[in-house]
Amino acid sequence: MKLFYKQFLSIIFLLGSFNCYSQIFKPGIIIGAVTTDLDGIDPYDNDFHKAGFTAGGLLNAKLSEKNSLQFEILYTQKGTLQPADSTNNYIYYKLNLNYVEIPLMFKHTIVFNIKKKRIDNFYFEIGPSYGRLVLLKQEGTYNYGSAYTNNFKNNETAINIGLGCRIIKNLYANVRYCNSLSPVVKQNSNNFSNSFFWYTFNRGNNLEWSFTLRYIFSKEKKEEKEKKADTDN
Repeated sequence: MKLFYKQFLSIIFLLGSFNCYSQIFKPGIIIGAVTTDLDGIDPYDNDFHKAGFTAGGLLNAKLSEKNSLQFEILYTQKGTLQPADSTNNYIYYKLNLNYVEIPLMFKHTIVFNIKKKRIDNFYFEIGPSYGRLVLLKQEGTYNYGSAYTNNFKNNETAINIGLGCRIIKNLYANVRYCNSLSPVVKQNSNNFSNSFFWYTFNRGNNLEWSFTLRYIFSKEKKEEKEKKADTDN
């Protein structure tokens, strides 16, 4: 898996080095933080106590002036965290679920005017993703303990929705919400005999908020200067 990850990054940077591709395909890098939860695993549902990081690469393909498709590959730390409380009703438990994810996002630039000035720094995005579980680790002791080890699916499909903003040339800030489309906990697990668990919205699903910075390698600045020079001449 690490080899595949390195090969992908090599490919996107190689594509960015060719002039014929760089006008359509733009590679980039992604790094940021995530806060996650796994609904139904601990009593503090939808609390997003578990923090982690995400990092990877992207390849953006321009479709039109406002629209583009973006292929990404990310290493993301998901899971859930149950902190201990002062009354000892709940004890510390941390579940780490690390994935290699491949999102495919449709991006639409939001354009509006403020005092006749065109603003096109913001964009909206939506798209599916596929994730492969590459690491599972538990800390602390909870009611289910190590019985969880074999009760997670290796594959995850999810839907992503987000907003982004260009901070400076080629550097973007992004906020994204990701929700798995089906439980990542195996439904035949003996630990979850209560059918209510499986017929309640989002039970057993990975939930994630990510906050990332994205740098896209682009020759737009150079191209704009050349166009301006041609216009002046």
